Amino acid sequence: MKKPTPHLVIVAGEDSGDLHGANLAKALRRLLPACRLSGIGGEKMAENGVELIFSSKRLAVVGIFEVLSRLGDIILGARSIRRHLAASRPDLLILIDFPDFNLNLVAPFARRLRIPIVYYISPQIWAWRQGRINKIQRLVKKILVILPFEEDFYRRRQVTKVEYVGHPLLDQFKSFHLPPLQERPDIALIPGSRPGEIRRILPLMICAARLYLREKPESHFRIPVAPSIDISDIEKMIPTAFRKHVSIQKVPLTEVLAGVSFALVTSGTATLETALAGIPMVVIYRVNELSYQLGRRLISVPFISLVNLIAGREIVPELIQRKARPETIVEQLRKTLDHPNKYRQTCHALAAVRKKLERIGTSASPSEKAAQALCKFLREEIGQQP
Repeated sequence: MKKPTPHLVIVAGEDSGDLHGANLAKALRRLLPACRLSGIGGEKMAENGVELIFSSKRLAVVGIFEVLSRLGDIILGARSIRRHLAASRPDLLILIDFPDFNLNLVAPFARRLRIPIVYYISPQIWAWRQGRINKIQRLVKKILVILPFEEDFYRRRQVTKVEYVGHPLLDQFKSFHLPPLQERPDIALIPGSRPGEIRRILPLMICAARLYLREKPESHFRIPVAPSIDISDIEKMIPTAFRKHVSIQKVPLTEVLAGVSFALVTSGTATLETALAGIPMVVIYRVNELSYQLGRRLISVPFISLVNLIAGREIVPELIQRKARPETIVEQLRKTLDHPNKYRQTCHALAAVRKKLERIGTSASPSEKAAQALCKFLREEIGQQP
C-alpha cells in the first residue's frame, strides 16, 4: 500500500549541489506541500526543509589524493545514507551530481532495495570516463540534464530516458542586475568551495593580485567565501600587507559579482555563475600533479570550463597547472581590462552563452521544470499520486 504522501531522498555532495538541491526542494514543496524530503546536503538544503542525514561539508573533495585523505568521512556518509534508505524505503532517490559517491556507493545499494533513482545534474561523462554511461543506464530510471548538448549526447548513445530541464543557476540570475562598468571597479578572486583547491589556488590568486597592484595601486579585490568554508580560514591566508586591498565576504556570489569588472575564477560551477553575470574572467585550474596526469588521459573535451564548452570556442582564457602562474594571470588580466574592444567582445560572447542556456521552451524556471519532471515520474512510473 502506497504511503499517503511521498518521501523523496536527495543526495548532493558539494556547495553547488547543496544550492541546486535547495532550489529543487523549494520547487518540490510548492508542488507537493506535504512531501517528506531527506538526504545528504548542506545548510541551504536544510533551510528549505530537507532533513539532513549527513552533512555534505564533510564530503567535498577534489583529486585522487584528497579522496584518500577524507576516506573515513566518505565511508561514514555512505553508511549513513544506506541505513536511511533501508529504514525509510523512500518513494524516490534523487542524485545530484557527485558521481563517484552517488554512482558507486549509493545507487547500487538503492537499486538492490528497488528504490527508483532519478539523476538530476548527471555526471559530465561527455568530458571524461564515458564508460560510466553503462552504469547510469543500468541503475537510473530517469536522467534530468542541465546543459543544452547533454540530451543529444545521451540519445546518440541509445539512452532515451533523458530530459533537458535547463541550468538551475539561471534561477539565481533571473533578477540579477549588473550596474554600469564605472560603478564596479573591483576584481573578484574566486578560489572555489573545497578546502584543498582553496589552499592550492587562493595563494596563487593573491600573488597575481599583488603583482597587478604594482601597476595599478588603486586596485581593490573581493574574495567570496563559500557557505561550507570558515571565513577565518580565508583570513589566515591573506598577507598583512595585502589586507587593506581586499574585502572578504561571506555572501552569495551574485552579490560579489555585482560589484566587480573582472574575476579570477577556479574552474568549476563558479565559472558559469561569473559568465551568467556577464563578467570577463580568467579560469584557473590546479590539482595535485599526479591527479592531473592521470585525469588528462581520460578527458575528451577541448576545454575545462563550462563557459568555453557551451560557447564551442575559447571566449575566456584557461590557465592550467604550470601555465597558472602569477605572471601569466596578470598578462591575461591586462589583455582584457586594458583593451576596451576586447572587453566588450568578451561581454557579448558571455551574453550569447547565457542565451543558449535560457532556451528551455517553457516559462518555468529550471528548478521548477525539474520538480515538474519528478512529479510526473512519481505519477506515471511508480503510481504515486502527488
